[in-house]
Amino acid sequence: MTTNLNIAEYAVRTALTELQSGRKQAARFLAQRAIMLAPDFEDGWLILAAVSGPRASLEYCQRALEINPQSPRALAGLEDARRRIQAESGQASLPLEAPGRTRAIEGKTQPRTVVSQKVQAHHQTQLHYKRRWGLYLIAPWLIGLVIFKLAPILATLGISFTDFNLINPDHLDFVGFQNYISLFRDPNLWTAFLGTFRLALIVIPIQVIAAILLATLLSNEKLVFKNTLRMLFFLPSIIPSVAAMFMWQGFVNPRSGWLNPLLLNPLGLAKYVHFSTRGATPSLMILATFWSIGPGFLIIMGAMQGIPPDIYEAAQVDGAGRLRRFFAITLPLVSPAIFFTLILNLTSIFGGAILLDRGNTFNSSLSSVDSYLYYILFDTFHLGSAASLAWIFFIFMLVVVLILFATSKRWVYFPDQEK
Repeated sequence: MTTNLNIAEYAVRTALTELQSGRKQAARFLAQRAIMLAPDFEDGWLILAAVSGPRASLEYCQRALEINPQSPRALAGLEDARRRIQAESGQASLPLEAPGRTRAIEGKTQPRTVVSQKVQAHHQTQLHYKRRWGLYLIAPWLIGLVIFKLAPILATLGISFTDFNLINPDHLDFVGFQNYISLFRDPNLWTAFLGTFRLALIVIPIQVIAAILLATLLSNEKLVFKNTLRMLFFLPSIIPSVAAMFMWQGFVNPRSGWLNPLLLNPLGLAKYVHFSTRGATPSLMILATFWSIGPGFLIIMGAMQGIPPDIYEAAQVDGAGRLRRFFAITLPLVSPAIFFTLILNLTSIFGGAILLDRGNTFNSSLSSVDSYLYYILFDTFHLGSAASLAWIFFIFMLVVVLILFATSKRWVYFPDQEK
């Protein structure tokens, strides 16, 4: 009992601090917790009276008077609540913030309007202070975003309307939409788009399903060394792309790599000789996509851990099995995380589908749009055309993402939009 009283006193002190800072919801929550621990604690009821409406405040002050009939603060709060009720009902012309009214909870003679102004001024000062420090802390990121992201993006938009050539940069003419028209007439562009789209239809579902299954496995309470396994599965996604490229080159090396003796030969697939080997290329691309499922499974796993266990217990009492609970509870509740993972995988596939194709001659039957852009930029040196292709692809990706967001209300569960 003594422990509960001590906790209640601490909650009341914290509630007073929150009330003075203008955070009434926090003060209400702490006062309610104090009353749960110590129902006969007068201060808890007085705090609730201070943050509630006049009628509720009247009831709370009456409850405080039942505990301490001689309490001056409860009597003042009771009178204040009655005056507020009369003012609302039009029975009295007493203003809500009359100079003579005082706060029952603080027990002070200072006018309520003055106290409210001081609390509001303190709250505004703290808010400006936090905002200013927040801007200071993210200033390096904002500077990097403007210099290394936004400025180059806007520069490519201007370059896309010119005939800029890397070999002859001094000769620069404005050509308008000629680069865009030429690209739309290029059959290689549509072949690259189709190849990238076909690859996305295969890879993205595999990535999302693998992330869901991996998150479900690593969320199991009975699993041993969960944290170590989570780290190991997430670690490849933060390895620099250059290091990953050299690692994959060593893995698929036709002479010394492990791809042929350990995977392709036992499965009866064609031996890997070069990236253009048709028998090995699809399997190799699908295998490489598992390298980047770390962020996806981590996001989905966090959403799974946020599901209240009471829901599973209620479903289990109703007779729902493991699969039923997974498809009827887990998947709908983590659908926002799955949707976010889908967007991430979509942008990663369309923005860098084939890592091993960098630096090779363009082959329309294998390469994606990003590798075609690489070919235009570093093989033909037409920077203007490459910038135009980048913006065409950006607009295409923007349309796809907007379509997904527009249709998300039909298959994604958003609790805040539930009616």
